[in-house]
Amino acid sequence: MAGDEEVYEKLKGNFELLCSIIRQKSAETQLKADLSKIEAIINKKIPEALKKNAPENFYVLYTDFKSEYERFRDFILYDKLIGKNIVALGGGFSSGKSSFLNALMGKNVLPADIDPSTSVPTYIVKGEKHEVMGINVFDAKMRMQPRDIKKIAHGFGEVEDDDDVKITDAVTLGHVLENIFFSTPLHQYGSIAFLDTPGYSKPDSAKYSAKTDEQIARGQLNSSNYILWFVQADTGTITEEDVKFIKTLREDIPKLIIVNKADKKNLDDLRAIKTRIAETLDLKGVRYVGIRAFTCKPGSVDDAQLRAFIEDDAEHIKHQIAAWNSEIYESNFARNFKLIFAACKKFYENEIDEESRKLTRLNTSITKLSAEDIDAEILEPLQLMVKEAQRNVNGLKDIRKKLKELQDEFFTEIKFISDIVGIAMPEPSEIDLLQDKVKNPRQVLDDYKKEKGIKTDPSLAVMLQDIFEGIEPVISRQPGGSEYRHELAGVIAEVCGIPPENIRVNDVYKNSKEYADLLAEIGEV
Repeated sequence: MAGDEEVYEKLKGNFELLCSIIRQKSAETQLKADLSKIEAIINKKIPEALKKNAPENFYVLYTDFKSEYERFRDFILYDKLIGKNIVALGGGFSSGKSSFLNALMGKNVLPADIDPSTSVPTYIVKGEKHEVMGINVFDAKMRMQPRDIKKIAHGFGEVEDDDDVKITDAVTLGHVLENIFFSTPLHQYGSIAFLDTPGYSKPDSAKYSAKTDEQIARGQLNSSNYILWFVQADTGTITEEDVKFIKTLREDIPKLIIVNKADKKNLDDLRAIKTRIAETLDLKGVRYVGIRAFTCKPGSVDDAQLRAFIEDDAEHIKHQIAAWNSEIYESNFARNFKLIFAACKKFYENEIDEESRKLTRLNTSITKLSAEDIDAEILEPLQLMVKEAQRNVNGLKDIRKKLKELQDEFFTEIKFISDIVGIAMPEPSEIDLLQDKVKNPRQVLDDYKKEKGIKTDPSLAVMLQDIFEGIEPVISRQPGGSEYRHELAGVIAEVCGIPPENIRVNDVYKNSKEYADLLAEIGEV
């Protein structure tokens, strides 16, 4: 009888968990703010306004926009995320992201080695006690136990009787959940929320699922403040697919590359792998803050030098995370939401300029031909083309006007919601003033040259090459790091004639007086 009672209790527990996960409504489902208006703008008004004439990359822009909104909803559904810097873990599926977090927290609290279709994006924040909450596809919240995370991913419900006969088969329910939020005292960083993503894969990959779709993965990572990108050591270097994917991520998000499962390589191989990754990323123009080796099994490394090398890199990883933890939180929502509006605005303005130039050329041709008494039948097709070009210009201007109205409506509503829940958001009138954190200098120059009609003098490139000949470039290092300071100090010393010992390379000039003193010093030379 005791065995029957044990089986009954297991079945009852599984049934209660199942009911909780698939419930369509819960007492906690009610949100602090009504999102129906903003979702109508996103799901109906924007696609309808732009469907007839949109940029070629509109699908990508719109998918990223919707992903950003999903992250915004996550903050509303789980307000412990508000004010936290999001450190997202990215990389291919099974690259060791969950194992890394388990090692960082000192306990296996997250499931590893799971099927892509059952993996669930999981936020981890610091809390006084272990608390787990899930959000299902019906936006219903549910309280769970930490052990339930593994049940959902690996499967639960398999029960055997006293004779070891299987009574029920195991089922996985990851596809029913949108997110998991995990609060734990094992989390050491009070200002950081880790986001363990399922990883990314292409539709033709055997590991592909809706949860690992490339578009979804990019949206999750682009909504973060910092990124840990995982590469498996046994691949020998970073893959071309990884590089292409990273290139689609926001350039201004700091990225730390982690060579995981480093215990599978010897020291020489591991050093060579890090070098190859650095060379590949530098060649492709990918910015990163460092490349570090890691293993969640340091005790399995017999070679003392290899173990010391990996442990040193692990300390650097923790130091970098601690530095991010000390950064003042800055919401990226407004800047990321703006991307779709800014890109579409630029597209329509370019289209209007092109159609306007066409219209000008046509009118000029008609004027010249009319002056030569050309037959009206010959002018008629040109006049029809003028009317068509004018219609195109007017149509594009109407769309541009509608786009601005949608932008104002969207940011007015999102600001209203943000004020209710406590998420920082600028006023709608300030949105056009928002700038990307990092501007590519080459792109700025190219845009300026295009706007002003400037053509580069080839001799300028030769002159710059002569000036900077022999200077070792520093690429893809941490902005403001010592590498940059020493390089710039050398340039200043050579060009301005200032003794190197008089240049304070370790100082950070924090006020205008120090800037003025430096400029005065250079000016006196």
